[in-house]
Amino acid sequence: MAEIIKFPNTTEKEFANGTNLAKEMEKEKKTTEEFLNYRLNFADWNEYNLGERDAQMVALFGEHMKFAPVVAARLSAKLASILCKIKYCDPLEEYE
Repeated sequence: MAEIIKFPNTTEKEFANGTNLAKEMEKEKKTTEEFLNYRLNFADWNEYNLGERDAQMVALFGEHMKFAPVVAARLSAKLASILCKIKYCDPLEEYE
């Protein structure tokens, strides 16, 4: 984890609270990263429904997470399918 900088006008309490929050978020990011690397490596990866919190963590920290290439591709496919559902469209509809 990166070093946390204390700004001059920050009280000790604010600094401590911010530091604790940063540590909790880093821990949650790491947990999500490890879980997605584990779960999306299975042959039945398409059956997994990406949870809301996992999607939020990828949105917040995705560029800092390390995924295996196959996991990254599968995660991209999962996120794209979520976007299609939000727009109420089927990506294969035009081919039917």
